[in-house]
Amino acid sequence: MKKYIVATAISAALALCSCNDFLDRAPDLNLDEEKVFSDYETAYKYHADIYSSLKKGFNVLGSFQPVPLACASDEAEASDGWHSSNELNIGSYDGVDNVLDNNYIGIRKANTFLSKADMIPFPDEETRTRMLGEVYFLRAFYFHEIVKRYGGMPILNDIILSPNDNLNLPRNSYSECVSAIVSDLDRAAEMLPVTFDEANLGRPTKGAALALKARVLLYAASPVWDKEITSADKWALAAQAALDVINLKNGGADAYSLYNTGAGATDYEQQFFVRPPENPEVIFFYNDLPQGFDSEEISVWAPSGEGYMGKGSIWPTQNFVDMYEMANGKSITDPTSGYDEEKPYENRDPRFYKTIIYNGSVWQDITAETYVGGKHRLKLTNCRTGYFVRKYLPEVVKSNSSVKSYHNWQYIRLAEVYLNYAEAINEAEGPAKAYRYVNAIRTRSGMPELPAGLSQTEMRERIRHERAIELAFEDHRWWDVRRWNEGEKYFNGPFYGMQISKEADGTFSMVRVVFENRIYSSKMNLYPIPTTELDKNSSYVQNPGW
Repeated sequence: MKKYIVATAISAALALCSCNDFLDRAPDLNLDEEKVFSDYETAYKYHADIYSSLKKGFNVLGSFQPVPLACASDEAEASDGWHSSNELNIGSYDGVDNVLDNNYIGIRKANTFLSKADMIPFPDEETRTRMLGEVYFLRAFYFHEIVKRYGGMPILNDIILSPNDNLNLPRNSYSECVSAIVSDLDRAAEMLPVTFDEANLGRPTKGAALALKARVLLYAASPVWDKEITSADKWALAAQAALDVINLKNGGADAYSLYNTGAGATDYEQQFFVRPPENPEVIFFYNDLPQGFDSEEISVWAPSGEGYMGKGSIWPTQNFVDMYEMANGKSITDPTSGYDEEKPYENRDPRFYKTIIYNGSVWQDITAETYVGGKHRLKLTNCRTGYFVRKYLPEVVKSNSSVKSYHNWQYIRLAEVYLNYAEAINEAEGPAKAYRYVNAIRTRSGMPELPAGLSQTEMRERIRHERAIELAFEDHRWWDVRRWNEGEKYFNGPFYGMQISKEADGTFSMVRVVFENRIYSSKMNLYPIPTTELDKNSSYVQNPGW
């Protein structure tokens, strides 16, 4: 074998070493494969480098922007200049800036490590088993990231391509890809421990493998894949996979539980700043160092304007704000809910106040002025919708301050698994078993339980609504609506903001105004394969409609 340990892999490994507790600085790896894998220390560094393809934050539509996919959904609008999401929203997206490389690079590294496993002098069998389990998990994780975007793509498990090889590989079916991912995750779950010690936080565990399997099977069972995944038990399989996570034990206790100190919606907010083991809700996360205000993951989200001084790049839409129920559990469209158009932010779901910064709300001891001409909306283009995002922003981390806080990106948490189970079991058997898990999430934040006697259809809508609210801005809404084949319902047509005017007597008048008419068609359920990739591989077939 020739030298396939390239400089880009080394630099990625060094970058990852700077922010993960379980990594040490790598030595020079400019060696051939035999030298790398015949020495445990250098093999360990190569293993660490497989993690470097993990994103430490939100998925974005293309490669030009740091703003999340929320801005291509009904959750939010991106500020001017964040090209890809805006282009998709108005129907002009061409996929030119989409990239496949990063996830396939991770897969190739995983395949290389697995192919050399017999050469590596592991210190003991337990270490060998655990490290290989991590690699199977990461390979599955990366391939799922590809498949959920594009549908069926070439399965490269155990294939290590070189420049001189035939690269014209045809696309596998979606069903075949799901089977390959699940196979890797089953293997990983058998090899990984239930927990890691403090020095190894951030590695995937048995629970992470089971939880990702549950997500993959839920996606596969969803309506958008009805023509390909036709097995009668697909929802039951997804439900059982989620239940396996819920029932997983660590010793004699549940391995995971909702972060619930009894502080209601404050727990919902604070759990994003607390790492395991103090936070038993986290299943798989990027174990980052504490971050300050200058970090992109905070400054991009933080409101702009006097006092806040963030980039204010993500603006929640009125469409999404209107989805939050009243505190009594009723929709604002229900005439008995108590909703008041003149006081639209009173008595809402407690999670609303932990997620959205609105006119008159207080964050970091500053009262937000998102009325036109206010210090956080001096002109409409400063904030087209009248809202900023609060979720994920540690209140202690301020501009012109050296204070830092953990702000770890959570790939999977238990609340998602609860909702995955509720959705799947409702489709497989009906509502009865779904109540417990949806209600657990609602009551954690101070919302009333769901009404008894819901039909399967009614429960389906309640679960979908609960996913939107509980998992807001967590990189789920974009994928959920697409897998439900509901994009033309939620991502199409007029999108609203709140135009707020301050009157002479100090009161405010509020009017919903259309800031954009969006265009969504069914072809957008899958990404277009980038032109550059089609040029490389003549066997690729472009996704329908692109």
